[in-house]
Amino acid sequence: MPIEVVLLFAWMLVIAFLAFIACTFEDLESDIGSQSNPNSQVQLAAQVGQINRFFNKAISGEPLSNAMYCVTAGTIAWILLMQLEPLVPGEEWKAAVLAIPIGVLGAVAINMIFSTTSHCGRTAAMKRFEQPIYLDVLYGHLIPIGAHAFMTTFCITWIAYIQSNIGTLAGNPALDHPFALPLLCFVWGITVGSIGSSTGDVHYGTEREFQDRPFGEGKRVVYHGKITRYASCGVRTQKDIAGFCAKFGGPCTGMTFGLIILFTNWTTLVGMQLGGFLPNLPAFTAIGDMAAIWTIVLGLLIVAALAVGNLIFVKWVRKKCGPFVGV
Repeated sequence: MPIEVVLLFAWMLVIAFLAFIACTFEDLESDIGSQSNPNSQVQLAAQVGQINRFFNKAISGEPLSNAMYCVTAGTIAWILLMQLEPLVPGEEWKAAVLAIPIGVLGAVAINMIFSTTSHCGRTAAMKRFEQPIYLDVLYGHLIPIGAHAFMTTFCITWIAYIQSNIGTLAGNPALDHPFALPLLCFVWGITVGSIGSSTGDVHYGTEREFQDRPFGEGKRVVYHGKITRYASCGVRTQKDIAGFCAKFGGPCTGMTFGLIILFTNWTTLVGMQLGGFLPNLPAFTAIGDMAAIWTIVLGLLIVAALAVGNLIFVKWVRKKCGPFVGV
């Protein structure tokens, strides 16, 4: 196999690993700031008499907010790259090592500003229900939010950079992605937020947040807002939920994003290889059609295998653990 093709597959593995890290931290960041599923309970808590110390920064859905942060980082990095890359011809990656962290820091600053204004605004709106703004909660959550957001945006920006230059990195510039860096950041920002919002919602710490309810029970509307405020050590905040979710919810969400990136990109590369589209890019339409057919067939096989595996796993879990007996 030509070295260019081997490098393409290797870089796709790097992208999948970065995707795992990005979505893991995205899920935990939304847990700390209560931007995901817990947000509904946080907003309702004071209205049902549950004064709480939870941080609430939901200003929009996770897909849109993460897209905004990633595009901000990607745009700043892109502008810096255009200025710095001519200074290091032949070693453009050195410019990326400087440009991408600077862009991510700018995005994190916007994230923390929005987190502050949204939390204070939402909590102030609960004044009639005697919900105070706890300054230690405000100050204590900004750094963890910024740190987790930095990791998410950092990994997504690097994914976009690698993809936009993957042909050059693999030794065949003709395979570079046609999309610019900020556009790729937008696509992956929306994707990482969507997966964090959907997969992460199932594992966001409800077992800790509702300690007074049996495990496995669906949360009825009557329980919304009745947040368990006390744990084994003092009054709880969102940071406690993040610590719990880091054991399972975050990695599970990161694995979802990482596998999606891995399967979609590898099936494309394998299809291109089987269709004779690699290592060179022929101009024949028939070869391109054959590569697309191979890619679609491989994708369908993977989906079928995952569906069968999920069915077998669910049956095993139900048989081993038994159904939940509600009240």
